[in-house]
Amino acid sequence: MDKERLQRILKVEKTPLRTELEEYIRQYSLYAALPDNLLISDRKEDFQGVALYFFEDAIEGYINQDRVFQVYDPAQKENVILAMNWAFEKANKEFPFFCSTQSVRKRLISVLEPLVVLMEVEDARGYSHSQRVARRFLAFAKALGLPEIDENLFLRYGMLHDVGRIGLEQLMLYSPTRLRIFEDTGQDHTVAGSIFISTLEVLNDFLPFVRHHHERYDGKGFPDHLKGDQIPYWVRVLSIINWYDNALNTVDSEFSTGVMSQTEALRVIREDHGRFFDPEIASEFVKFILFEKDED
Repeated sequence: MDKERLQRILKVEKTPLRTELEEYIRQYSLYAALPDNLLISDRKEDFQGVALYFFEDAIEGYINQDRVFQVYDPAQKENVILAMNWAFEKANKEFPFFCSTQSVRKRLISVLEPLVVLMEVEDARGYSHSQRVARRFLAFAKALGLPEIDENLFLRYGMLHDVGRIGLEQLMLYSPTRLRIFEDTGQDHTVAGSIFISTLEVLNDFLPFVRHHHERYDGKGFPDHLKGDQIPYWVRVLSIINWYDNALNTVDSEFSTGVMSQTEALRVIREDHGRFFDPEIASEFVKFILFEKDED
């Protein structure tokens, strides 16, 4: 921050509200991320502005590796999450109408989805793992023929199932020992993601998808070793789609050290249903994929 701008900010009369905001943004080195009108104002309304800013302009800057938000700086990634929580807590106290459940959900999701996509590798068509899973999750849900499916919500469930990987990818680079502790005990992105989601009450319905998409039908999955019907139905659906996409696109899957062909992946699903997957869902999924292939 240039000296002239800093002097303008420091000249502003310090009110309790102003002081609290200033202490917060100084603590997390976020001066450069906020516009002057928010930094020098003491109006209550500016807490609404702070929330809006973090959820729109600041996050856009983060995604573009612009300003203070650097993609490969794990500390700043944590600051973004903290800023989101803090800004909404303040806005909720001063502007309950602004923080209605649907409004908060929409803005949280609009921030988290780009962060998930950012950390994933795109395929030749420009889709990331979570985008592919989300699209297929919705398509398969429709194919199952169950009524009253909220299409937008199912896409969101698919998009955010790996939200716990935000930050863990950086731990892999910056702290391999810490990451191995997660992996050795199965307490990886499923646990990290569920801890984060549990702090956001308006996204509680995402929790089963985030935490349990690596559970196995025989109870030998992680993190909680749920078995059979203990795993929510739609999570069982998501888990097979998640595995299938990883098997076709990821070098290291739960079943193989190499990327599988579609034929190989479907063979595994047929042979290992009842252990890894719900047998009925697995059977329907194989039919769905074969139909999808014929359509192509």
